Amino acid sequence: MPVRVALVLAMLVLGGLALSACGQDTPPPTPTPTKTPTPTAAMEAGNGPPTTPTPPPAEPTPPLPTPTASAHIAPYTGLPVEDPARLRRRPIFICVNNDAVGRAAHYGLVRADLVYEYIVDGFTLTRLTAMYHSQDAERVGPVRSARKPNIWITYMYDGALACSGGSDAIRYLLKHEVGFPYLDADIDDPTNTVYFSNVGTDYRTRLQASTQGVRRWLQETGNDKEWSRPGFAFSPEPPPFAAGSATAIRLPYPGGNQVEWRYDPERRVYLRYQGGQPHVDNETGEPLTAENVVVIKARHELTDIVEDSLGTRSVDIQLYGFGDLRLFRDGLVYEGTWRADDRTPPRWLGPGEQLIPLRPGQTWIQVIRLDTPFDYR
Repeated sequence: MPVRVALVLAMLVLGGLALSACGQDTPPPTPTPTKTPTPTAAMEAGNGPPTTPTPPPAEPTPPLPTPTASAHIAPYTGLPVEDPARLRRRPIFICVNNDAVGRAAHYGLVRADLVYEYIVDGFTLTRLTAMYHSQDAERVGPVRSARKPNIWITYMYDGALACSGGSDAIRYLLKHEVGFPYLDADIDDPTNTVYFSNVGTDYRTRLQASTQGVRRWLQETGNDKEWSRPGFAFSPEPPPFAAGSATAIRLPYPGGNQVEWRYDPERRVYLRYQGGQPHVDNETGEPLTAENVVVIKARHELTDIVEDSLGTRSVDIQLYGFGDLRLFRDGLVYEGTWRADDRTPPRWLGPGEQLIPLRPGQTWIQVIRLDTPFDYR
């Protein structure tokens, strides 16, 4: 990570810890308006450049086993690809709205290699970030604004991020401090006709992205590159050290956004439900599924960054370092630890720190708080 970024990030720690909300009761949901003031307006108001996210761990991640790479196997799905050249492209991360209105308008999640779900906006709701690497998607959305976890996620995979703006502090970091490309719909495509597109007028559902549009922007701005990062370990058959069976997973996310995954043994996938309803991708009209569901616990902190004009505060999530995990595949649960840093995507480690292989296919990474109980059976 560039030294300048590390210095900026370190400045937040003292102030951010005092506002930590871990273990507190969840406040009621807070609506988020369409726009926030621009970084320029914030500077004129006397706020100055923001100091924001939590730095990477003080000590580097210890050496860990590395999965064997293959030129024809996608590193984050374990599935073969016809053209290995696409695996040398940067992964693309797209911010996706996940409130109840946004979920009804989801497109393109079925084509993601993996999807992160995490808590945002004062612990009131969740947002999704979908990663596209081995596949392209003509329509992804609804696209919404960036949040603090996007910085850490994108760094890990050395990807490119595409969102629709963000708070002053987050936008400033993404445009001026981070070491990866950030495509901002509000700044780089204000008409939403070059790299993005509009469907309707509702700010929660109107904006759509495509991987082709993001890659065109990368090429035109000189941000394309030859890419290489470690992938995940995969195995078609489950490893023998499962902790038990688990065909139903329930995660109590805030704001009525509780998630449930139900295992379908015939298809060997988990079906996704959220808010008590099947979670459907409008591209296919079918419920979303995943071959793997990885639940990771991480420290969440309420910061002094204001996300919108209603005063909603930003949630930072420590996605570097290590923490507890439960990995679900083939109707089984594996217990272990996750490890990651700014140069290494997560490692899923079981007994003796051996890698837990995923089933080839799509993975959803469910990020929850340290003190959040969740059920599986």
